[in-house]
Amino acid sequence: MASDLSQLIDQLNSDEVSLRLAACEELAQIGAQSSGAAIPLCRLAADPDESVREAAVGALETVETPSTEDAPALAQLMSSSAADVRYWAATLLGRLGPPAEQQAPALLAAITEDQAIPVRQKAVWAIDQIGVRTAPAKAALDQAAKSEDPRLARLATKALANF
Repeated sequence: MASDLSQLIDQLNSDEVSLRLAACEELAQIGAQSSGAAIPLCRLAADPDESVREAAVGALETVETPSTEDAPALAQLMSSSAADVRYWAATLLGRLGPPAEQQAPALLAAITEDQAIPVRQKAVWAIDQIGVRTAPAKAALDQAAKSEDPRLARLATKALANF
C-alpha cells in the first residue's frame, strides 16, 4: 500500500490533468489510509481544473486524520492565496486535534484576519477541536463571537464555552 500511495502522490503532482484527477479519485476510494496524501490533496483544492478541485475535495473528505508530521505544512498552507486551500488546511488541523496545538497561531490569525468567512468558521472549529485554551485564543474567539455572521458567532460562542 505504501508504494501505491507514493505513486498516487506523485500523480497528484503531475502536469497532466487526467493523472491528477485519477489519483484524487483513487485516494477517495482508499479513504482513511490516504492520510499521507493530505498535503498535496489540500494544495489541489486550488487546482486550475475544476474536476481536479472537486475530486481533491472528495478525497479530503475521506481523510479522517492527517499525519501529525503534516501539521507544520498544514499551518503553512493557512497562508495560501486560495481560500479553499486555507479552509482544508484548517479542517485537517482540526481533525488532528491536540497534536496540532503548536500550529494554533496560524489558525488564530485566520480567525481574526481572513477575509473568507468559511475559513474563519473552520479555524474557530479547529481551535476548539485542538483544545487551545490560551489568552490569544480567547481574544480571537471573543472577537469572532461578535461577528455579524451567525454561524461564526455560534461556533466561537461554543468554543468559548469550552474554556
